[in-house]
Amino acid sequence: MRLLPLNPERWTSAMLMQVPEPKLKNKKTEEKAYDTTTGELLMSVNVALINLDGKPDVDTFVIPESGIADGLVPGTQVMLVEPFGRPWENEFGHGITYRATAVMAASVPAMANGKD
Repeated sequence: MRLLPLNPERWTSAMLMQVPEPKLKNKKTEEKAYDTTTGELLMSVNVALINLDGKPDVDTFVIPESGIADGLVPGTQVMLVEPFGRPWENEFGHGITYRATAVMAASVPAMANGKD
């Protein structure tokens, strides 16, 4: 399936909206989703992306469990590593799933303390 690379330079910032949680393959049975190639547990990560025009988009990214940095809490400025979209289609509809190989806290410049 075709991968659609995403350009993080189109975002002024990205902020974690909730604690990463296991992606569910089946919400009724609460069966967890695993990567079909590696067998690794997949995590759902909700991120607010602030676009260059100042408007936010909240998207869910699917990230392997090993790509989730420790200590992430809601409100943390984050960086998505190698983000991309993957189109999908089934009998219920179609859309794009957003993925990344990792998410970690972003380096945020230190705030000036007002003293010279």
